[in-house]
Amino acid sequence: MYRAGDEFLSDVERWAEEEDIRIDTLLLIDGGLIFRAFFAMPPMSDTAGRPVGAVYGFMTMAFRELAAIRPTHVAVAFDVPIADNRRTHMFADYKGNRDQCPDDLAPQFGILRETLSALNLTCLQAPGYEADDLLGTMAAEGERRGMEVSVLTGDRDVFQLISGKTQVRFVKKMNQHETYDVPRFVQEFELLPGQLADLKGLAGDTSDNIPGIAGIGPKTAVKLLHEFDTVEGVLANAHTQKGKLRERLENGREIALLCKQLATIDRAVPGVPDLQACRFDLNRDAGRAKFEELRFRSLLGRLAV
Repeated sequence: MYRAGDEFLSDVERWAEEEDIRIDTLLLIDGGLIFRAFFAMPPMSDTAGRPVGAVYGFMTMAFRELAAIRPTHVAVAFDVPIADNRRTHMFADYKGNRDQCPDDLAPQFGILRETLSALNLTCLQAPGYEADDLLGTMAAEGERRGMEVSVLTGDRDVFQLISGKTQVRFVKKMNQHETYDVPRFVQEFELLPGQLADLKGLAGDTSDNIPGIAGIGPKTAVKLLHEFDTVEGVLANAHTQKGKLRERLENGREIALLCKQLATIDRAVPGVPDLQACRFDLNRDAGRAKFEELRFRSLLGRLAV
């Protein structure tokens, strides 16, 4: 379902298709989508007067995805606070351009976790790590187990996880997403998904306040990566460039390597739950009670998913 061509079709998948056997599917959801929901939804409150509009929007997106993917396994990944992020310890200005969390959104993270727990949907968080790292670790494990993996996110950093077994469903708006597989990524970025961190190492990423090498933009970075594949390969061949470009590469060696490290998703986060703990087994009774408490009556029908 998520393949770009026969080169990505494994023997196991061919056998499964011939025998009409369904392959396990892992759906990973980026908890950061609550931000997108917050700014898209009007204010709402639950029976206790707490703000819950962002939670409602998030659950709307989640249930839409559950109905579309019909996964066998599901998990939702959350960030730690930026101050506790291990990348902030590597580079103090990492994500330093982000606004503070709105007052009406901050309490909704806890409410969202309560809701997911009531529904028996697994939440992922690990000290020092971002949601992206958890998504990457779980996706890698899903691939090792022969699963098809789908990642729902609004963060383009996650595109580096795209493979023949993993697709990214990129949320542009609350009710609109675009599916990225390997061919689409290559067409749009002119690189392979695994080179995304190298691109950011050279050209930076303003959304995460990653500087890259001063004076090198995306077009130059892509051209260099076409020739030398990685940041390390570009830097090792800096002497083959001329004039200002050579100077920028030679002077920017340390920052380029740091920026690549900041941009690279860690796919071996320790202590993540076993995939068996993420098997999709919705607790409809508890979910119904929670939705009544939150005044999410329009979502009650979705529990039949």
